[in-house]
Amino acid sequence: MKFKLPLLFLLTFSLLKSSSLYAQDYAASLKVSTLGVNLEAMRSITPQFNARLGFAFLSYNANNVSSSSDYSMNGDLKLFSITALADWFPFENSFRLTGGLVFNLNKVSVTLTPVKTYSDGNVQYTPDKLGQLMADIDFNKVAPYLGIGFGNPTSGAPGLGFTFDLGTFYQGSPKVAMSATKLLEPSASQGPILQDNLKWFKFYPVLSFGLTYKF
Repeated sequence: MKFKLPLLFLLTFSLLKSSSLYAQDYAASLKVSTLGVNLEAMRSITPQFNARLGFAFLSYNANNVSSSSDYSMNGDLKLFSITALADWFPFENSFRLTGGLVFNLNKVSVTLTPVKTYSDGNVQYTPDKLGQLMADIDFNKVAPYLGIGFGNPTSGAPGLGFTFDLGTFYQGSPKVAMSATKLLEPSASQGPILQDNLKWFKFYPVLSFGLTYKF
């Protein structure tokens, strides 16, 4: 331990010194990805390392009503994430290895509403009496990211460039919270079953491409 601390200090000092002597460059990007629309700011730390901070967002609503179905479905997909990433260019060209964290606020909400009336003897169960069934699905809020990519927005002359990323982050098994109203309320106990069926979706794939601009 006596020898490790001075060595760590020397390595940290060397990195900070080389970083301070190196003129940092800045860039920004606008991308389309599986996380939604991405906006990022980038800064070079050394000739082989960049740091970037960004966020992505997308909102989508789907409403499905079918005459052959017993339910109408309303689904809300809300994607919002913040990324803190570091790029390493091992060959000093456009290829990069990327690691970091994703602050994952993605969420899915689904509401099922009966559209038919059911009869049991002389008793009729209308949609108003049956109620609604709701499911909310979310994920771990902090997720580690690993990926590869092409493009070094902070290198070269100022102007436009192209960027591409392929990677994944570990979000854990989706968490399902179910609730219901009126006569459908007992169906909310099926939440653990749905959560078990979704446990395969632990890794979120990230594919993005877009334009960059170096200042």
